[in-house]
Amino acid sequence: MFRFLVFLLIVLGLGLLFAWVADNPGTIFLKWDWLASNLGRPGEEVGIPLTTGIVALIILIALVMFLTSLFKGIFGMPGIITRFFDNRRKERGYRALSRGLIAASSGDVDTARSLAKESGKLLKNDPLVALLGTQTALLEGNREEATANFKTMLENEDTRMVALRGLFLEAERQGQPEAARHYAEEAAKQAPSLPWAGTAKLRYQASDADWDAAIQTLEANRSAGLIDRVKAKRHRAVLLTAKAISVEQAEPERAKKLSKEAHKLAKDLVPAATAFARSAARLGDIRGASKILEAAWKQTPHPELAEAYATVRAGDSVQDRLKRAKKLAGLKANHPEGSLAVAIAAIDANEWDEARSALEPVLTTRPTERACLLMADIEEGQHGDQGRMRDWLSRAVRAPADEAWTADGHVSEEWMPISPVTGEIDAFEWKVPVAQLGEEKAPVMSIEELQEQAKPIPSPIPSAAVAEAETAQDKGDTAEDNQVIEAEIVEEDGVSNSLETEMSDEIVAEKPEETLSAEDHSEPETAKPDPELTENKIISKDEVSSDPVSDDVADNVVSIESAKSPEDTEASLENKEEPAKPLPMSEDENAEASSPFENTVKFPLDRRPDDPGPHPDKEPPKKGFKLF
Repeated sequence: MFRFLVFLLIVLGLGLLFAWVADNPGTIFLKWDWLASNLGRPGEEVGIPLTTGIVALIILIALVMFLTSLFKGIFGMPGIITRFFDNRRKERGYRALSRGLIAASSGDVDTARSLAKESGKLLKNDPLVALLGTQTALLEGNREEATANFKTMLENEDTRMVALRGLFLEAERQGQPEAARHYAEEAAKQAPSLPWAGTAKLRYQASDADWDAAIQTLEANRSAGLIDRVKAKRHRAVLLTAKAISVEQAEPERAKKLSKEAHKLAKDLVPAATAFARSAARLGDIRGASKILEAAWKQTPHPELAEAYATVRAGDSVQDRLKRAKKLAGLKANHPEGSLAVAIAAIDANEWDEARSALEPVLTTRPTERACLLMADIEEGQHGDQGRMRDWLSRAVRAPADEAWTADGHVSEEWMPISPVTGEIDAFEWKVPVAQLGEEKAPVMSIEELQEQAKPIPSPIPSAAVAEAETAQDKGDTAEDNQVIEAEIVEEDGVSNSLETEMSDEIVAEKPEETLSAEDHSEPETAKPDPELTENKIISKDEVSSDPVSDDVADNVVSIESAKSPEDTEASLENKEEPAKPLPMSEDENAEASSPFENTVKFPLDRRPDDPGPHPDKEPPKKGFKLF
């Protein structure tokens, strides 16, 4: 467009010039003897019209320009021919190079290798040829050739950044962190705006725990626009927290300052708050530590915050810790972590009922592994019930996992500033680890079930002398009158008959649907029981043997023959037919048959009859299920 405008301006100027000459005609006189002689007027001046002179001048200039171009073309012909063939060769080389890059990108190794050789012959020292050869070597798995090509590319200014990145990747692949860090730092020095170089440099500095250098690199990356402002703020808080933890033991004052700055940048960063609380408590600032922990708890309730808050003052009693746990839980009402914190403090203080009440909302919504383990502690500590404790332990195995510090599939007991897998900053998150497929879930318990389990366990009551007797079957009686055994608990060693009666009632309550009444087992009119014995339960021998727990409670079942006097026995059998006489037995055999449990049962019982725990003679296991 510009050239066209210039052409128009030239034409317009020439038109104006000729118009002016036409309006102002004149003659140009030349005193040129050669021209005058040829015109037949020697010694005279030759006059030429002005218009003709101008046209002749223009023609002369054009002729001179043409001749100049002609001679220049004739003498420059060899160079023109050389440039023509060079351009043709470059065109073929670039065509082969582009096809080779496409083949390398598509994974066609053979085509890429042949085109790399062809383009190398045509283009020779072109930087793209070295790049194609390097990519082909990488596709073939020839790492040594690729590394050599990258080092050659370092000498060329155009391919230096490509070479540094390639050498960085190769060093990382070969497990050479020092070399990779060197190439990343060199690239970041020459081109600070390179994202990969700045990120890699920061990652390696953080992996080496060089927190000061990492913070400086983070600020440089933020200034270069490699990281957004919000993410840079979060990463700075993480790096400051890591630095505070590293100097916490040696320099608590500096650790307090660093962790406070980190808490201001990220109020939901739990390790920053706990690090500040530890440093402040060590320096005597209990109020400041509590304030920071409360602010962090309002943002994100966390078990580490609860533990730090409960133990912020050294030397506090367990009751004081329980009060602090209740106060912290009240800041975030109805949160599971608050309930668990109160339960842990209550267990330490032996406040078992309060611990149960605190765990109820957790167990009725989502009973996690930690909650089940706490219930096992409660059952063992309050009642010493090994059966219920083992039941809660089995629930804990099947319960959903609790939250943990997780990063890239790695679960850590403590928070770390970088991922041990990728080296990424702020990779650890407080979340539930990935559950396995087909994992069995623990059932959620209702409040009624929890209250039922919270009932105290009755202690076994020592019984009187144990005996057993069988009454004969009456041929004329119905099936309902057969094999009736009347149980009586005889008072012995100062134990009241009322307490023994309660124990008998409790045994019968194991099977309420099988409890016998006077209507189900009627007594013959001639064998009325003693009025003092009517308060005791009547249990048939068949029901005792059919009861699934009869083997366990057999220690507490007494028979009639040892309890009743001979006179009562004769009176009860007075109107019955004479039973079949048993085979004669010796006195020793009769003594052994009188009570099958006489030589094996020891009173008082040390545990419940249905307790699946260890033998009472053995030492009970020690309590060892504390989480903190």
